[in-house]
Amino acid sequence: MPRPMRGKILLIRRTYITALALCVVVIAIFYVINLPVIVGVSARERPLPIYSVQREDQVIGLTFNARNPEDRHTAQVMEALHIHGVRATFFVTGDWIRANGDLAAILSARGHALMNLSDDYSFLKKMATTEILNNIEACNDAIAAVTGIRPTLFRAPYGEYDHNMVAAVHAMEMYAVQWSIDSGDRRGYDAQAIARRVHDQAFSGGIVLLHSDLEQTALAIPDLIDGLFRAGYVSVLLSEMLP
Repeated sequence: MPRPMRGKILLIRRTYITALALCVVVIAIFYVINLPVIVGVSARERPLPIYSVQREDQVIGLTFNARNPEDRHTAQVMEALHIHGVRATFFVTGDWIRANGDLAAILSARGHALMNLSDDYSFLKKMATTEILNNIEACNDAIAAVTGIRPTLFRAPYGEYDHNMVAAVHAMEMYAVQWSIDSGDRRGYDAQAIARRVHDQAFSGGIVLLHSDLEQTALAIPDLIDGLFRAGYVSVLLSEMLP
C-alpha cells in the first residue's frame, strides 16, 4: 500500500507543477502581447519631445547642434546653406554663443533660427527642476542678447530627457525637440556617407540631426542639400513646421 500511495502523491505533485508552469507561460504570453499597448498608453499620458511633424508637402527640417566654443566649421556650414538659399535651425549652447557672438549674429541676420541646447551641455536629467530652469534660461538670455530673439525650442543634451525635464520646458512655454533622421556625423561617417544617410531616411515632416561644428558635416552639406532638392524636399525652419 505505501508504494502506490507515494506514486499517487508524486503524480498529483507533477500535475500541479505542470499546471502551474502552464499558467506562468500563459501569463507571460499575455504580457508580451499586450506590452506595446501598455507602453503606448503610458507614453500618451506623459509629455514627449517632438521627433517629427505630420506633413504631406515635402518639407524637411535641417537642424544643427553647436556646442564647441572653439568652433571652426559652423561658418563653412553657413556659407553652404547661403549658396543654396536654405535656412536651418541651429541648437546652440550658452557656452557656444558667448564664444561665437559675431557668427551667431550673422546666422540670425541671414534668417536662420538659433535655439536652446542648454547653457553648458550638462546632463540635465540629473538636475533638480529649479536647476534645469536656470540652465535653460541662461542659454535663452545668451541667445537673446546676441539676436534679440528668445528661443522657443529646446533640445536636450545628448538627446536624453525625462518627464521632469520636458514638463519644465513646457512650463517655460517652449517646445522640446529631438530628431527623427540621424545623419551619423557625430559617429565619424565621412561626408558622402552623411549625405547618403540623410537621403535614405528622408520623409516629409522629418527632423534631421547634424552637428555644424564638425568638419565632415561642413563637407557634406552641398551634396546633402542637392540630394534633398532632387527628391523634391524643401528645407524650412522648425518653427515653420510646427502646427
